[in-house]
Amino acid sequence: MAIRVPGSGPESAPLQVDSRRLRLTWLELNQRPVAHSERTLANDYLARNRGDLASYQKVVADVLAQQVAKARALPLVSVISETDLAEARQSPGPIAEHLGLTADALAELLTGRQDTVLAACTSFHDSPHAPPGRPCPASFLLCLSCPCARATPQHLPLLALTLEKINARRTALPPTAWASRYGVPASQLADLLARFPSDTVKAARAECGEREHDLIDRLLNRGLDQ
Repeated sequence: MAIRVPGSGPESAPLQVDSRRLRLTWLELNQRPVAHSERTLANDYLARNRGDLASYQKVVADVLAQQVAKARALPLVSVISETDLAEARQSPGPIAEHLGLTADALAELLTGRQDTVLAACTSFHDSPHAPPGRPCPASFLLCLSCPCARATPQHLPLLALTLEKINARRTALPPTAWASRYGVPASQLADLLARFPSDTVKAARAECGEREHDLIDRLLNRGLDQ
């Protein structure tokens, strides 16, 4: 299809526009797959178009920077250390006060019955994401910044695996889509794991088996959302 630019001179020569160019332009503007997968959009359409790479990279960097800033503005889930857990089993009162929990809430946490996916929930019916007294409807990814959540060393394997799987999805999604969807939890998980020695994180990640992989895949595919 040829489009003639009004006027005279070389600039009025017909512009050749084909369906492939129109399709690519639409995909670049909307960052949404049409009749193909998100992986195909990222790798076969967007990644191969180098026409305005610098501009596109800036857009991606800006979106990611916004998501990181948003993550840093949120409170990060509190972490209960192995030392605190050991002391809580011997003398729960002082540790409960130190952790901002009631003795009953701490006792329940120690049983593991309050574990969700990435943390333990100390008050499922007092969520900031629901009216008082109602069950929490939020994604488990939001536990990473929830005041009701507490992370313990027992959650470390799933925390490490989740960050690994989120980062692996960079190749399956358009960069701006990945940044918008996963920029906040990726930044939060990186900050959270940085509180532990790298060897401890690596050893925890090695504990994950098929069951853990399936669980985190369901989480990231929104199969656990209410």
